[in-house]
Amino acid sequence: MADENNNDATNAPEADGKKKLPIKTILILAMALLIEGVAISAVFIMAKGPETIKADAGLAEELADEEKQVEVLVIKEKFQNTRTGRSYLYDTEIYVMIRQKHVEVVDMNIQGMQAQLTTEIATIFRRAEPSYLMEPNLATLTRQVESVLVDKIGTDSDSEPFVLGTLIRKCIRIRADM
Repeated sequence: MADENNNDATNAPEADGKKKLPIKTILILAMALLIEGVAISAVFIMAKGPETIKADAGLAEELADEEKQVEVLVIKEKFQNTRTGRSYLYDTEIYVMIRQKHVEVVDMNIQGMQAQLTTEIATIFRRAEPSYLMEPNLATLTRQVESVLVDKIGTDSDSEPFVLGTLIRKCIRIRADM
């Protein structure tokens, strides 16, 4: 019988269809959220905002100037090609594009290796097929010359090549065997 009384007591609230809300738990939870919100708001109000940052316009311009690309003359020479059976001279000017910050280093490298560079490029011209020398944009010749210049001139401290591009500004064919 005692078991029947316990069952009746536990089933009694469910039998009525009404459950009691845990008001104390809800009040404690609401108070904790309210206190937390007040504390966070107080911290943000009392704290200073982020420090203001002032940009140095001169430094930004200086860094932008260092990254500008400039053209440096590498070779101004006449190179021979006899692959067609006739002797032709090609009056040539070759420039490299580099960053402004590397101008001094590249100039020293070019001056120190002028004979090597001239020899390597003369070899490229002597071995070049006539069709390479007749291309409107000299793409094949430019790629070959750029490969030599990148290898010879070297790389910067970040292992990036100094040479950003190569320009063959002038390549005028002159018949030499008349």
